Amino acid sequence: MAKEIYAVVGEKLGQALAIIIDLLNPEMIIIGSIFIRSGNELWPHAEEVIKREVLPLSREVCRVVPSQLGDEIGNYAAITVGKYGLEQ
Repeated sequence: MAKEIYAVVGEKLGQALAIIIDLLNPEMIIIGSIFIRSGNELWPHAEEVIKREVLPLSREVCRVVPSQLGDEIGNYAAITVGKYGLEQ
């Protein structure tokens, strides 16, 4: 059951990334949070969708990489939001 859930979530991630890649044509997409912990289970399914749905030239240019902040990205995001709130 868990493998099936990872497959579905990976496919949905791939669909979302495919839209972003086709619309914005970025050179790199950095993903944190769950992708850091579960990338090995999610990425094969996401990559399959990207290969199938993204325009070839856009696909060649864009790299999808894990955040170097790892699991700490949520902490940095929370601090940034708190700091922003105090400055308002």
